[in-house]
Amino acid sequence: MVTMTLTESELGRVLLTHRGVQWIIGTKDDPYALLVRAAGDDPHRLGELIRERGPLYRSSADAWVTAHHEVAAAALGDPRLSVRHPDADAPAAPDEGEQREPMPWEVPALREILPFDEVFLTAGRADCERVRDLLEPLLGGKALERWRPAADEAVRRALAAAGGGFDLRTEVADPFAARIVAELLGVPQEEYDRFAQLCRGAAGLLDATVCSPHLRTARELIASVEGMRSLLTGLIARRREDCGDDLVSALLAATHEDEVRSVCMLLALVGTELAATLFCDAVAELLEHPAAWRSLREDPGLAPAVVEETLRYAPPVRLVPLYAVEDLELAGTAVAAGSQVVVAVEAAGRDAAVHAEPAAFDPARDATGERQAFAAGLPTSLPAPLARFLTERGLRVLAAEAPDLRRTGPVLRRLRSGVTGAVIALPVAG
Repeated sequence: MVTMTLTESELGRVLLTHRGVQWIIGTKDDPYALLVRAAGDDPHRLGELIRERGPLYRSSADAWVTAHHEVAAAALGDPRLSVRHPDADAPAAPDEGEQREPMPWEVPALREILPFDEVFLTAGRADCERVRDLLEPLLGGKALERWRPAADEAVRRALAAAGGGFDLRTEVADPFAARIVAELLGVPQEEYDRFAQLCRGAAGLLDATVCSPHLRTARELIASVEGMRSLLTGLIARRREDCGDDLVSALLAATHEDEVRSVCMLLALVGTELAATLFCDAVAELLEHPAAWRSLREDPGLAPAVVEETLRYAPPVRLVPLYAVEDLELAGTAVAAGSQVVVAVEAAGRDAAVHAEPAAFDPARDATGERQAFAAGLPTSLPAPLARFLTERGLRVLAAEAPDLRRTGPVLRRLRSGVTGAVIALPVAG
């Protein structure tokens, strides 16, 4: 799919139209429409209301929606449902002379005007599974273990630079995640700052797949994707001439340059966002639950359990929009090809039919089974090992280096972040 190129005014009009439609649909008291509108309603209550609508309900936002854990698992694992829209691979219509002007009500979809393809966010299941196999020896548990000293040192360095009172997101989580991903990819040290800046500028890409951003945000997203593309294109060219001990070099030996660049952009721009968001949400919940924070301080080995519980309780991917590539039946309901099916991942993680006391944050609960935020076969599953690893290392170092950590202000979240619910400010001291 080729992303449409629009003028500033055209892009602003399209984004404003999308937001206007989402706002109007949200007035119909439809919980999913309200969740997408992201206008300050309690997302947890909306999740409960979605579940009360039944295993699969038809939203006024033109989507089938579920917050039932079993139905969510079935949808996320169904090869007939994909994040890639069926139209993405349709042959272009033949040019029959002069193109007509689109009518005022004909508005392109967000996937047609924002660079999701560039960042592998619209990859189909087959491509995701193939790339997962390529990444396994590079991002698997044993492979990431060699990055443990660097990750721990990066967190310590960020904490030392932050001082006594600081914002966990901007002063620790973001720089820590960006530095390790840059090192993993083989980005030259002199380009670390630029790399980190581009990662910050692209924050919100996942949210923009569902919630129409403001014009300024969209322009920053587009510019950051273009900047990262340029940075990685240069890096790939250098690695073609001089292979190194890094992920880019390893991928170049296994697949073509365009895919290497696209996958590395996913790891850079989406992977850093997922890692920093997961880390901040884990810390926010620990500070809200002193007993859990005390347990982690006494036994840092509990960090993986904290990560898994955070993925259930406050996942960095809270909504997953899928498209039916063929007619199918889900939860006893006929779903036509081309229809959208949305999995409310966070709400499904709080389904009382599966989890006892689902509204309680409890790292000691049984964490068996795949966490739906990182479901296999979807693009967000590819940076999942990295997000888990960085969050675990961050928690271990934080518990050791800042045992008296406490929150000094409210947790602030990004506006119109229906997918990630991303923390943008977490003021702490200690």
